[in-house]
Formats: sequence, structure tokens, C-alpha cells
Amino acid sequence: GPVPSRRLGRSMGINNIPPKICTYSCIYCQLGRTTTMPINRQQFYSPEELLEKVEEKIKKTRERGEHIDYLTIVPDGEPTLDENLGKEIELLKECNMKIAVISNASLLWKPDVRQDLLDADWVSVKVDAVTSSIWRKINRPHRKLNLKKILEGATKFSNEYEGELTTETMLVQNVNDTAQELAKIA
Repeated sequence: GPVPSRRLGRSMGINNIPPKICTYSCIYCQLGRTTTMPINRQQFYSPEELLEKVEEKIKKTRERGEHIDYLTIVPDGEPTLDENLGKEIELLKECNMKIAVISNASLLWKPDVRQDLLDADWVSVKVDAVTSSIWRKINRPHRKLNLKKILEGATKFSNEYEGELTTETMLVQNVNDTAQELAKIA
């Protein structure tokens, strides 16, 4: 990036975890099946090294005469699996740009995850289904995840968070697109 985004203007994506480490293996994932499915957070990269690489990219982007509206944490997996996410957001704020995080919401039941996201300016959480059987079919979650706890965590986060919160839903024909499920999601 930066790449044009219909929601975020010119967005520079940041991979804070290695590819295909996710709590879900969604049937529609453009990257294919998830290869590593943890639910426990861990450290992947040094937050300071991540900041250094982002600052280098910002400098090169500005040298080309381009601007960036958002630094967007949107890896090829689930960003909240990174136990350094809060520190990374804190450090990225030093770049004087808005910070966005795009998450599948699967770990919002964890208080530390909600806490880490509070300093982001814009957070998007995925809600593809609110019926457990449909959720399991479309998102193929880690077997220990519980949809009710995730939705409760999302509600808690929405009550705590002061930035811009959005949701995303991928509609898959004959999976989560019934009028009943759509009404529940809405």
C-alpha cells in the first residue's frame, strides 16, 4: 500500500502476524484454509521493529508524493492473536495517523483483547452469523470458541469503545443469507 479503500481513503496495510494464523477458517477466505488455528495470544514480531518498518514505508510513500489516511492492521489472519497488539497501536500513534484494525471478533470475549483495541481510531468486527450452526458452517471456528461469548464480548466492546466501530458480514448464498439470519445479524 497504500491502497484505495472505500471506507478508509488511502490505507496502508500492516501484517502484525504471519500469514494464515487465524481463529477461523472461513469457507470464503481468499487465502484458502487456515494452516494454524490457535486461540491463545502470542508474540509474533517485535513492536519496535514493526514501527521501524512502517516508518520506512511512510517515508517512501511521502517521497513519491502520496498520502496515507489510515494505518490499517489487517494481516492475512486474525490480528488480535498478537499479544503485542496494544503496544503496536500505541507505537503506531507516534506516526500521527489514524489507526484501523480489521478483526473477525472471535477473541473479543477476552478483556485484554478489548483493552488493546480501545486506542485504535477505527475498528471493524466480523459478524457473519449469530446462529451457532450457521456460524460453524461459514466461519469454521476453532473448536473451543463459543459464539455466545464472542457476541457478548462484541457488545461489551461496543459499550467501552469511543472510536468508530463498524461491522462486516460476508453473505454466502444458501449459508447465511436467509431472511431470518439476516434479521438476527442486523
